[in-house]
Amino acid sequence: MTSRSSLAVRYLWRQKGRTSFVILTYVAAVTVTLLLTSAVVGTEQTFVNELSGLGVNWIYVTPDQPFVYPLTEKDASAIAHQVPDLSDVAPVLMTGMTVSGWGNTLTDLTGTNQSLEGIFNYAVTKGNFTLAWDGNLSQPIPTVVAYDIWQQHDLNVNQVIHANVVSLSLNGERSIPVDLRVMGILSPRGNLASTNLDDGVFVPVQALENLTGVINLSYIFVAASSSNQVNQDTNDITTVITKLHGGVTDFSVASEQSWVSFVHQQIDQFTSIISLVEATLLMLSSMSVFVVMTMSVRDRRREIGVMRALGARRGDVMAQFLLESAIMSVTGMFIGIGLGVVVANYMKQNGGGFYSYLLTNPLDLGTYFAELLLVLWGVGFLFSLGPAYQASRLEAVEALRSL
Repeated sequence: MTSRSSLAVRYLWRQKGRTSFVILTYVAAVTVTLLLTSAVVGTEQTFVNELSGLGVNWIYVTPDQPFVYPLTEKDASAIAHQVPDLSDVAPVLMTGMTVSGWGNTLTDLTGTNQSLEGIFNYAVTKGNFTLAWDGNLSQPIPTVVAYDIWQQHDLNVNQVIHANVVSLSLNGERSIPVDLRVMGILSPRGNLASTNLDDGVFVPVQALENLTGVINLSYIFVAASSSNQVNQDTNDITTVITKLHGGVTDFSVASEQSWVSFVHQQIDQFTSIISLVEATLLMLSSMSVFVVMTMSVRDRRREIGVMRALGARRGDVMAQFLLESAIMSVTGMFIGIGLGVVVANYMKQNGGGFYSYLLTNPLDLGTYFAELLLVLWGVGFLFSLGPAYQASRLEAVEALRSL
């Protein structure tokens, strides 16, 4: 006697068009769902890991109106001396200027101090993170270079670079000759979002101010003594700078913890949109099962009548149709998982940019994706119950007589 599963496979093979339609709807639903979920979860994990990799105790201050109420080294000094329980304070000046040498552009130039090393856990592969400066511009300025700059230009510790600082201002572009002495070379750090942490040249902030005449800081980075102290230090920094600026809160204070919370909030909002897309795909795949199974019951009334005449029980008939539905949906889901993994892997390796955040292994998505697949199959199963029950209620004589 032919088994129930053999009968199911034989019928599905005979009805290739309908079977393919249901399988393709499941493939599309699972593939798109996997890619969207992979993008959301991957983006969240990447940003949180990158932020946490910088250190969990950092706080940074930015000016809201840099040309009206700029941040200056006076503000950084006030934070260092008036806010208790701080580990480091690093003023950062990024003017959009580039350093060129040997006819090649090196990188953007950043003014800071030695405290930046401790705040962001910089590791030095050669030399030391030394930015001590005596104020003499006639001598080479101490410089720390990032990993990519070292690799691209084959630099050595104590090497002097005869370079030019290209300064852009309202009066146009001007080139300032300068000698830079390499004091340290940083170990590779990777990227933070779209920022390459391995592309940079650091010099003392005072030297950069003297060279360019720019005193408006881009940021003030601060390291709290512990993660438990971050919130209190954030409030204290706000109080100190507000007082210095005459009671005007013309700056923003954020921390790694607040950025992680912000990322989670943005991902949650995006997830709600993704859920609508997934719900639409879920309904389409479920409706395809319902439509195809209903048509199958209508076209197989003679077959159902023969089965009932040969002694098949109602439960046997219902199980037969449910098995066919399960075979189509499970086949579509497995193909969708495989296709989603292949597409995600290809996009991650070749797409770059945002696509680099994609996760390529469904197991990396945790229980969320497993639960989603279970819901997808479960709703499709529920939609197939109606036609299967309708088929099981047909009596042998009635089914044969209606033909």
